[in-house]
Amino acid sequence: MSLYPRKSSALLVLVVGALASLPAQAQTASATELDELKRLIQQQQQQIEAQSRLLQQLQTRVQQLSQRPRPAAAPVQPAATSIPPKVAQSGSKDVTLSLSGQVNRAALILNDGESTKLFNVDNDNSSTRVRWDGRAKVSDDFKIGTRIEVQFESNSTVDVSQLDDRGVSANNFTERKLELWFDTALGKLSLGQGDTASNQSAEVDLSGTNVVAYSSVIDLAGGAIFRNGTTSNLLGAAGTDIQDRNGNGKLQLGSGNGDGNDAAALTVGRVFTNFDGLSRDDRLRYDTPKFAGFTASASAIADGRWDTALRFGGGFGPLKVAAAVAYARRPGIDRVDGSISLLHASGLSLTFSSGGDDRTGRDPFNWYVKAGYRAKWWALGETRFSVDYTESRDIAVNGDEATSIGGAIVQYLDKAGTEVYVGARNYNLDRAGLNSEDIFAVLAGARVKF
Repeated sequence: MSLYPRKSSALLVLVVGALASLPAQAQTASATELDELKRLIQQQQQQIEAQSRLLQQLQTRVQQLSQRPRPAAAPVQPAATSIPPKVAQSGSKDVTLSLSGQVNRAALILNDGESTKLFNVDNDNSSTRVRWDGRAKVSDDFKIGTRIEVQFESNSTVDVSQLDDRGVSANNFTERKLELWFDTALGKLSLGQGDTASNQSAEVDLSGTNVVAYSSVIDLAGGAIFRNGTTSNLLGAAGTDIQDRNGNGKLQLGSGNGDGNDAAALTVGRVFTNFDGLSRDDRLRYDTPKFAGFTASASAIADGRWDTALRFGGGFGPLKVAAAVAYARRPGIDRVDGSISLLHASGLSLTFSSGGDDRTGRDPFNWYVKAGYRAKWWALGETRFSVDYTESRDIAVNGDEATSIGGAIVQYLDKAGTEVYVGARNYNLDRAGLNSEDIFAVLAGARVKF
């Protein structure tokens, strides 16, 4: 609103007041002066009226504008994020391609009764890997798929030892799965490098902590070498002290890779195993359709190797059940193994695994039990706990009794595809005539899936 009407009104008041206050003799002023005052008053009144009309016009215009529909606001653009778009694309328009994988890194602290060492490792419980899956749908009952999956383990937990801080066996990718499959109403046929029928039959586990603790206890610290409690020297595979250094100052050890075949060092991997099937191999495998929760499988490999397995998955009220049993045949060795895991709606779980070989002169076996609990205490994801115990007998030589007790905590971060974990395990070896120190290991790290 303009201030001019207020100023003009004030001027008029001042003029009228001045006239009222004039002394009597001023009222006898000449007619010319009176006419001039009247003219000024009339001019001010005209200005006030003109400004009043202008104010009315402005108010009318404001009302008209306020009644018009307002233009739609421009859409708010989502804030830019650091997550890149999905770019995996198949070279064939009829086949879909997906890329996935994980990175699983950790710190391993190892105490052998004499010294404590820290290692920067890749967690062999579930190694760092990447995979490409191709899928094509011929019909509702006929699908074709492929998988290429490779791993790259720098300083694997089954390789590092007290005498080998850098247990890298090869600075390159190693194969896990290179296969294709045909899935029909009559079952699934798989061809190439992949899971044999008996693979993971001793490793069924519903506790949710198998990223750091499951029946294959050597995955946490399989390369660790037992130490002689009497001489404090590290032990060789035969139970005698090994030569710590040669003339060149280099350590005299075998691969230390935890596969039970190290020719030089008495490692954790030599005296423990869960007897889990025939692992992954180049095979021809067939799986039946699922019936009442059951699936049967068989695979033919090479060199007289073959296996078969039966699996079950289902629920009974608040109880979820998963189980597997398998038979595997290798030249001169018959292997039987199995596992079962129960998960209650309360979060409590119980897992049992066992297996053994029938071989000439020796019948090694293993059993494993695990109790777990899963709870959703906050929005981040479930927190999972477990404790376990395992016993392996006659694995390296007759009479060996190796036992291990462990515990684990895993925190899931659902929105990040991440599991943060801590696992601890004690390894003990009882061998006649041998005084070996226990090995205690702690593994802490994270697995991020993509």
